[in-house]
Amino acid sequence: MRVNKQTFQLALLGLMVAFAVTRAYAQSRIAVELPFDFSISDKAFPAGQYSVSSSHGQLSVQDSTGKLVFLGMVNQISGRHVGPTGMVVFHCYDARCFLSEYWTPTRENGSQLQPSHEEAGLAKQEKRTELALLGQRQQR
Repeated sequence: MRVNKQTFQLALLGLMVAFAVTRAYAQSRIAVELPFDFSISDKAFPAGQYSVSSSHGQLSVQDSTGKLVFLGMVNQISGRHVGPTGMVVFHCYDARCFLSEYWTPTRENGSQLQPSHEEAGLAKQEKRTELALLGQRQQR
């Protein structure tokens, strides 16, 4: 079978685009080691290793085994300078922490979750502390 030059160029271009999309997706996911229990949308999670990503207005969180433990809607936000590893931001009230924001170094904007009913209730009663954790450097 003979492949003409135009077909070859289109196939090569398709491979390059696929590689770029895959690379951008990999860079938009960050890994973070959480040393404390936390909540997302009224669901509690134990301390441990998680990976977080955001795409098309949705935030996804996976545990250390790769199991999807949360998928929810987020709003786009701006205004923070993020380092080369990205970060996650928590709102903490006494001993309860809630995932609030996700920032990746590959985008100018971050993602913000709406406060859950539980967090909104605590916010009325207690002072909020904001805690930001940097993502871990990816192994190459």
